[in-house]
Amino acid sequence: MLISKNIQIDFADPTMKAIDAIHDIREGVESASLNLYSRYDVQIQTPMHYGEDKVVVELKIPEEIVDTFSIGPHLKGVANYLLKCCNGRYDKYVVGKRLLVYTEVAAPDKSDNRFPMEDRLEAVAKFARLLERSDEEAMDAISKILIILKDTGNSVTGL
Repeated sequence: MLISKNIQIDFADPTMKAIDAIHDIREGVESASLNLYSRYDVQIQTPMHYGEDKVVVELKIPEEIVDTFSIGPHLKGVANYLLKCCNGRYDKYVVGKRLLVYTEVAAPDKSDNRFPMEDRLEAVAKFARLLERSDEEAMDAISKILIILKDTGNSVTGL
């Protein structure tokens, strides 16, 4: 079984924001991921942008090594990639011998929506079941939903 850990990535130098280097950080994670997987069966997901300026990556660590798996040393491949493969762009952000700082955080909220994903999926499933029916009650409910969607479509981006 794999245990998920969410790791926030920051530069050791506070003048540099990880979000400003997210493309290179993603490439560094991709570079480091094969080594982590082949040695430890650790899966590392693509770093994502959260909040205004946070970069968080999810690690999936086998349960049997989760207690002894030290995040910082095992993710040093990301910093090594930034220092060796980015034409010196990050050399000036090294503090001591450290470029990046990794902090375990609680699972970030991926949405500001007040409805949990389970409720959204249930609503979609109910609407799909309505669409399968052709009785008068179902058609009336579908019409009402479509009216609401059309009315809110002008005020909600993406509808």
